Amino acid sequence: MNESELQAFLDRSMTAIVATVGAKGGAHSVPVWYRFKAGSFRIWTDVSRQWVKNARRNPQVSVAVAEHEAPFAAVVARGRAEVEVDPPGMADDIREIVRRYIPEGEVDAYIAQWAALRTIVRIEALQVRAWGRGY
Repeated sequence: MNESELQAFLDRSMTAIVATVGAKGGAHSVPVWYRFKAGSFRIWTDVSRQWVKNARRNPQVSVAVAEHEAPFAAVVARGRAEVEVDPPGMADDIREIVRRYIPEGEVDAYIAQWAALRTIVRIEALQVRAWGRGY
């Protein structure tokens, strides 16, 4: 995939799987909602979640986004996570993430019910491997 194809693929409302390394060295994977902009994934979450704790301890993470139907295109990225609690622009990031998955008329109510979530994890994609058909 070229840059515009990559962005178009990641603009779709698929979930991403984020993989971190646990305290005892084991893999920990979790599905997340995200947005991809300017070479980084942004994820709205809570600082107390295990994968976030793992990313704080070891910021080397991977992210995978894949189709579940033919042609089975996918993106796999390795990157560095940065965990930010109440960062500037958080409300905009939250809105952009949620509107990818929730109908526009339901976005505000959805965000309001999760108002305690005050963390954005930004994963800078340092290595990206993408394919448009199969593996």
